[in-house]
Amino acid sequence: MALRSPLILVSMFCYMISTRDLIKKFVINALPFCLFLVAAILYSLGNLNAVDNVLGESRDILLSVFVAVFLLSCCDVSDDNRKLIYKTLKATFVFIAIVKVLILIFSVVTGVPMPLIISWIRDSWNIQMMSLGVEGTFLARLQIPLDSAVPFFLYFVTKELIFTTEKKYRVITAFVFLLISMLLTLSRAFWAETILFVGLAILFEAGIIRAFRIALVSVITTTLLLLLTPLGSLIFKLIDTRFGKTSMANSASDLERVWQNQMLYNSFIDSPVFGHGLGYFIPNAMRSITTPYLYESQSLSMLMTLGVLGTLVLFLLYVFLCFKTIYNDNNGRLKIIVPAIFLVMWVFSGSVNPLLFGASGGVIIFLTAKTSSLYKRDDAQDL
Repeated sequence: MALRSPLILVSMFCYMISTRDLIKKFVINALPFCLFLVAAILYSLGNLNAVDNVLGESRDILLSVFVAVFLLSCCDVSDDNRKLIYKTLKATFVFIAIVKVLILIFSVVTGVPMPLIISWIRDSWNIQMMSLGVEGTFLARLQIPLDSAVPFFLYFVTKELIFTTEKKYRVITAFVFLLISMLLTLSRAFWAETILFVGLAILFEAGIIRAFRIALVSVITTTLLLLLTPLGSLIFKLIDTRFGKTSMANSASDLERVWQNQMLYNSFIDSPVFGHGLGYFIPNAMRSITTPYLYESQSLSMLMTLGVLGTLVLFLLYVFLCFKTIYNDNNGRLKIIVPAIFLVMWVFSGSVNPLLFGASGGVIIFLTAKTSSLYKRDDAQDL
């Protein structure tokens, strides 16, 4: 197990012990998940699944719960915490984007191939980074697990961009860096989510007339950028790498995913109600030797491990956590549309990447619960 997960938990615990109200809220919100996981672990061990795998998958789920519940509890204790969390998340995601750009610049200046730099980082820091080169360019995929939360966070940065009137260049700079970060992931799912969440923020927060103006300016700017600058050909090559019919990497990846999904479905049919238990994996369809229970379609693999009943209970626990927070933040009113889209896209993201849980999954659940209150119009003067 990487050291980062324990450090996250220890950091949260050290902060919680200084605030009694925070501990109380954290325990109340996390307890249902813990009880569910205890039952799931006992069932999994009863199915004779490997202890390391059972605990490994349980840890990923529990980490997502602890991160989400901790952040939500902090917001409940103090509104200043809400503002601090937003600033911290934005600074973190922008910092990651800047590091990606620096890696890109270092590769161009030194001539060291980006895939080699990525392998250095992956081996030295034990950071999960996916690699995929872009034919005919110096570019390569720069993607880490935390990137899965960035498209969701862009919804709030877009809101800030709409509402901010002073020092707008700071927000624009952050917004551009986050877009570059998503572009460099070379993930079709992340690209689609980015477009969706930016569009949602404009649609729900800018109003029809202003949304039309923003869309018109965006189309004109993008067209000029693609057709009249050297960046255009580079962006087209990036897109062709992931959507081009001649890309062997795409074909192999898609065929592997289709085959793997069929294997997961067949295994799910064998035990559809209760599943095979946490930590279960298909011996001839492993994605990784170190974490054999992780699959590209993690959403489907959860049906295989927890069955319909277990998956439904776990999902409803997340839904209840989110909508209870939304209900409290809006004085007894439920705003359903945007958080429902967030939840659907969270499940969708987990169907193409093994990033449903962990710290990134916890951040996504937190963002879902705070769709209407993480960034407020009045914050434009403070942030």
